[in-house]
Amino acid sequence: MFTKTNRIVSSTSHLSAVLTALALAGVATNAHAGITGTSGSCTFLASPPLTALPGALMGPPAYCWNEQTNVNSASTVVNIAANGFYTGTFPYLAAVGGLFDSHIVHFDALAGVANVTGSVTFSQNIVAVIYDESLLSATDATFGNPGTVYPTGNFFRSMNSNALGNSWLNIAGNTLSFDLWALAPANYMSQVRVLTHAVPTPGSIALLGMGGLAIARRRR
Repeated sequence: MFTKTNRIVSSTSHLSAVLTALALAGVATNAHAGITGTSGSCTFLASPPLTALPGALMGPPAYCWNEQTNVNSASTVVNIAANGFYTGTFPYLAAVGGLFDSHIVHFDALAGVANVTGSVTFSQNIVAVIYDESLLSATDATFGNPGTVYPTGNFFRSMNSNALGNSWLNIAGNTLSFDLWALAPANYMSQVRVLTHAVPTPGSIALLGMGGLAIARRRR
């Protein structure tokens, strides 16, 4: 009798632990999805802007926002797909595939020559970075926020084509550090698209929780 009661208590405790973990996981997903912090001359926009065309969102500072979540891409050509320090003077190329969340860092100089230095931290590790105009324009429709107008096809949106040639990026896990340069009024901007591992959706977490419940029932 003691053994049976002990098993029931143990199973109930396991069930309670699963439900608690599921609830906490759901809270964490909602609270920490996407961009989790910035530093230096960088401002996070909780709501993506209606336009990112030249002259519409000028700085310093640089601005960043989340674009899309859970984008499934079989193969996307990117500039960077590894941790490290990179300058904008070389068109590094790689290809990545999988399920991604997308984000962007945008800097458009208000007047004259200007630069911004800062960092953006994400809830998931960085998979790839795109900064070349041709690759930015090629991925606007796939990864860009549907409600934002991008300067698709504008050669001067790229840190790689920026005549100043001083921009650099550093990728370390889930943090992108940068020094971006831009020049006004010549429409020299610096835009950087960041792809991170997709944050698990509440639905997938719920399925995980149901699996835990099934295990709990089998152990009774």
